[in-house]
Amino acid sequence: MQKLRDLKPERVFYYFEEITKIPRCSGSEKQISDYLKKVGEDLGLKVIQDELNNIIIKKPATKGYENSEGIILQGHMDMVCEKEEQVDHDFSTDSIDLIVEDGFIKANGTTLGADNGIAVAMGLAILEDDRLEHPMLELLITTSEETDMSGALGLKPNVLKGTRLLNLDSEEEGFLTVGSAGGELIKATVSTEEDSVSGYQALTISVTGLNGGHSGMEIDKNRANALKVSLNILKTLQEEIAIKLVSIDGGTKDNAIPRQMKIVIGVKEEDLEKLEASVTKIETQLKNKWVEENPQILLDKPTGLQKALRQIDLENILYLLEQLPTGVHTWLADSENTVESSSNLAIVHTEKGKITLSISTRSSSERILNAMREQITKDIEKVGSFHISGGYPEWEYKAESKLREKAVELYQKMYGTEMKVIVIHAGLESGALKKTYPNLDVVSFGPDMFDVHTPKEKLSIASTKRSYEYLVELLKGLK
Repeated sequence: MQKLRDLKPERVFYYFEEITKIPRCSGSEKQISDYLKKVGEDLGLKVIQDELNNIIIKKPATKGYENSEGIILQGHMDMVCEKEEQVDHDFSTDSIDLIVEDGFIKANGTTLGADNGIAVAMGLAILEDDRLEHPMLELLITTSEETDMSGALGLKPNVLKGTRLLNLDSEEEGFLTVGSAGGELIKATVSTEEDSVSGYQALTISVTGLNGGHSGMEIDKNRANALKVSLNILKTLQEEIAIKLVSIDGGTKDNAIPRQMKIVIGVKEEDLEKLEASVTKIETQLKNKWVEENPQILLDKPTGLQKALRQIDLENILYLLEQLPTGVHTWLADSENTVESSSNLAIVHTEKGKITLSISTRSSSERILNAMREQITKDIEKVGSFHISGGYPEWEYKAESKLREKAVELYQKMYGTEMKVIVIHAGLESGALKKTYPNLDVVSFGPDMFDVHTPKEKLSIASTKRSYEYLVELLKGLK
């Protein structure tokens, strides 16, 4: 049954629902790429599917636009795959379970994938509608945007012919994005060893109920970070009772503020009652600090314990959890409400013989990004080693842009209000694409979305309709 059948614009929501039926976590995009290829071919259009599974679908200019500069419509096909712990959902096989409620489209306990499935849906709806007026169009749908932007960074030169690019990966209607941050992922590794223990029981401490969020768009909202919460728990317990660390695991995506944690510790039976009292006190403090979230600390039943990590391993992990920064690092000098640089302490994971921590850094200034890297890696090297990956370039603001002028002018004409021109802290593929196509004139916009990269993600139906109507009129006006 088509749950979005009665929504307008009909073909946009038709394609969006079809996309939600296809698994498309970052790094596993072959199935969705093949679907897009088939849609383009069924429309009788030229389709390019490259070795990275990027898709380019080309449509000729309509009558009267043959001499106009070409337009590239751009989005990404992959999505962040996050779910509530209790939800039974396999992202590699299951469709997203859609819910229409209170003017929004949501998912049942998982991320929705409107970031950036709605761009894909809009692009396909544009391509199939032969009533529209527009210059030559190229719909570019890239892979792995949510991880390392390797799709956009690996796009070959001379494949795209358009000179003006409309990125449809923004998440707030009425805002025109004209610049974005660059960033990278720093992964710390601390070697560990197990010792035999006696007189201790294993106890699992779970942290849940945090909001999380997009580590670029929500990093300035001072949301609780599950890894920093775990630091608070471990340090407090260590001061009051004797504990051993067995494992620590939390966070799943480097571009999502971590919402959940599981810590397994060793504790003496005579200290269990004191531990429970301490955890209750910590939970109360967390609830008082983050009143808009619902932090909870859950304790499982104690079980037998034969081995735990060394004391030095616990000390090393506590050191990194404390030293590695998370949140806003600097604000733009000429705009106190705009983040210039930040970091997200995103993932901690225990494996045999090691514990790894991942921290994602972002900045619109290459100089500040380099300085952050230098300090973070310096701290890591005191107790372990590091590896840097996933670097993507910033998209620098362009002083002159005919495309930006046209987009702002049209919005004022259509809606009687000024479109806000902004530079954002999240990473967009525009910077990556401009590395290969430096002369592109680029803007980014999109409909209202909330809580992306979390299971609370939702897409405004009315905003999607307006954004699509705006896109149609903008294409018509770019003669």
